[in-house]
This record gives sequence, C-alpha cells and structure tokens, in this order.
Amino acid sequence: DPPFNKNKKFTAPIGSSAEGASFRGIFREEEVKDEWLVTIGEDEPELYTYLNGIKGVGSPYNFAYLAYMAIRLIECRRVLKQTGSIYLHCDPTMSHYLKTAMDCVFGEKNYLNEIIWCYIDPAGRKNSAYYKRTHDVVFWYTKSRKHHQVYEIAKSPLSESTIKRYRKYFDEYGKLTYARLKETNPGAFKSLKSVPDDLNEVWLDKYAGTTAPDWWTEFKPIKRKGGIQESESVGYPAQKPLALIERIIKTSSNEGYMVLDPFCGCATTCVAAEHLGRQWIGIDISIKAYELVQARLTKDVADPGNILQYRNEIHIRTDPPKRTDQDVDYREKKFVYVISHPNFGGEYKVGIAQNEKKRLAAYQTSDPKREYRIEFKLETPDFRELEKHIHKTFPNKHEWVQGDLKDIISEMKNFKVK
Repeated sequence: DPPFNKNKKFTAPIGSSAEGASFRGIFREEEVKDEWLVTIGEDEPELYTYLNGIKGVGSPYNFAYLAYMAIRLIECRRVLKQTGSIYLHCDPTMSHYLKTAMDCVFGEKNYLNEIIWCYIDPAGRKNSAYYKRTHDVVFWYTKSRKHHQVYEIAKSPLSESTIKRYRKYFDEYGKLTYARLKETNPGAFKSLKSVPDDLNEVWLDKYAGTTAPDWWTEFKPIKRKGGIQESESVGYPAQKPLALIERIIKTSSNEGYMVLDPFCGCATTCVAAEHLGRQWIGIDISIKAYELVQARLTKDVADPGNILQYRNEIHIRTDPPKRTDQDVDYREKKFVYVISHPNFGGEYKVGIAQNEKKRLAAYQTSDPKREYRIEFKLETPDFRELEKHIHKTFPNKHEWVQGDLKDIISEMKNFKVK
C-alpha cells in the first residue's frame, strides 16, 4: 500500500491517535538515486526500457515515482518465497503504470487478479463532469505460477436468481456437479467457458456459495465523519479496513507464515496478521508507525489480563539487519558478459547482468532471426570495475567494443582490481 503519486503530503489530524504521522506522495526526478537506475539497468532490461519510455508521458513526476517503486518491487521479489504472493494496492492515478511495472518485475504469466475494491460514497460530487470515483485497485501476483499456493478463497452467497434458475438441478445436498449439469442441462453445460477433468467437482453449492468475484464491495473505507472517528480509525491518512487486509492474508498464507508490509503506515497489516496467527514484519520511514503498532496491538489484540505483553514482543530496528545466510566478507556477484551478432563482425557488447540469459533474451526480442549469442561470461564481485576496464582498454562505441574476441576474453580472465 505505497503512496499513490498524488503530488501532495498527507498528515494525520491533531488529536487523533496518529497525530504526528505523515507521508509524502510527492516525487521529483532529482530525488531518484543513480544506484537505483544502475541496478535496474543491469538486472532488469525490460523494466529499464519501460522506465526510460515513461519519461515525457503524462505527469513529469511519473518517472520518478515509478523508479522509486521499481527498486522496491525488485526487493519484494527477492525476499518472496516461490509459493508466495504479493498484493499491490493503488488507485487509477498510477494503476496502469504500476501494472506494467509489475509485469516487468514478476512476469505477465505470474499475474493472478486485478481486484477492484469498491466503496460506497452516497453523497459525492453534484453536477460533476465525470462519474464518481469510488474504487481502488489491488494487483495480485505470485512469485511462481508453478509453485503458487492459495489457502482460503473467499466465498459469496449465490444470488436468488441463480438459485431459482438451477433449483431443479441441485442434488439433495444443495450441490450441482459438472457431471449432473451435463446430464440434466446439456445446453448450459456446453456453454461453460471451462470444464475440469473431474466432472464430479462441484460447480455450484447452494449453501457454501461460490468463489467471490474480483470486485469487493463489502469493505467500507475508514473515514472520519463530522469530526467523529469510526471505531477502527486512528486518524492515519489512507488507513485501510482490517477486514480487507484479513481477506488477503487468509487467501495467501497459513497460520505461522510470514507476512511483510514494506509500507506499514498505521500497522493495519501487522494487526491483521497478529489476529490471524501469522508472523509479521512492518517497515515504514516514520517512527510513529512503531508507536501505532504497539498501541493498536495492546488495544485490539492483547489478552486483557496482560495488556502490556506486546511492549516486550515488538522490536524496532532503525539499522538494516545483517544477512545471516552469507559470509561476513560477502560481496554481490554479477556476470560480465560478451555478446556477439553476425551483422557486427569484430564488435562485441560487453555489459553487466545478474542473469545473463535474461539479458540475452532482451536482445533477441529486437532481432527476428534471434542471432545474438553469448560468447563469454564471467561471474565476479568486481563486475563494475571489470566492465569499465574492458571499455577503457578496447575501442568502443555505444557500449560495443571492437577487437579480437580472444583478446577480450583473455583480458577479462586476467583482470585484477588494483
């Protein structure tokens, strides 16, 4: 639930529990860090191309916002388990841009749903020049479609019209299997868009309901009306309903699993995860977030007989934790690669990539004959120094170096940082 690029600052009202909390939805190109773009350029060629293409499209702040989001999405993918899910909450301000960024980072094939969170606003604008805006967007992606797991899909009751239409086909238990539908109503069976291999699978269940649709209307937004906060509200800007977050957590985790919220704000995700028996980590740039999670857990979750229990169990860190799965002297390694093409004799692209095959694939998309090939690759912690050395040693133009392939490879193998 990151900022939405609204180009304004959000502040909690005075007198609320979240007084003093604020976040900026303002992004400027001068705030984009060079190392973000360097990393994206080396490791995410599709994303890098996309970000460069965004410059000049729409608001001048869009590029800065997407660069800010892109580097964080890459980190989310890094720590996400193969079976895990990521949900990104946004609104139509940037949802179309973020969908493409998510496709670049997680892959189009790992997209699962665009969930529309509809909320009721009976008043709204009068005589407006456009229809009332009453929805947000939640994108649901997985790390790997092959290993993805779902634990509890929400159900919706069958409509009265559906029950009436299929009443005579339900069995004595109120169930309608694909096999029974095929037998009793061949026309309706034939019109189905998809049919499982096992026809004994239940298609409709009168009592259990059906899989909830991808538009959610039952979660009211947290608002302050007439200066009176709703029971859940702590006054934090853009606070989300607990029930909304709980549905997401139930869908994609079991008890004991880990939930990470890298924009935890007033700690709604942390509280929801605690309610549901999950482990959790919340990250925010505001120290107020730490105070809010303590206060909310003490109020909403703790055993009344031991209301101070969470003061000892919640740990705040303001320094990045050290990785424990690597040696103390560990340095990140990347490949320095040499790519050739038959149309460019004696010229070679020498560059850096975390995944050299992915980089090669990016080149192949611009070549109908797919004749680019990797001539050599070397994984090293000195990848930037080595690439710079090769470009300095051999004549070059537009990141391509000229020379004998054997000499380039030999220079790479024998390179040592001075």
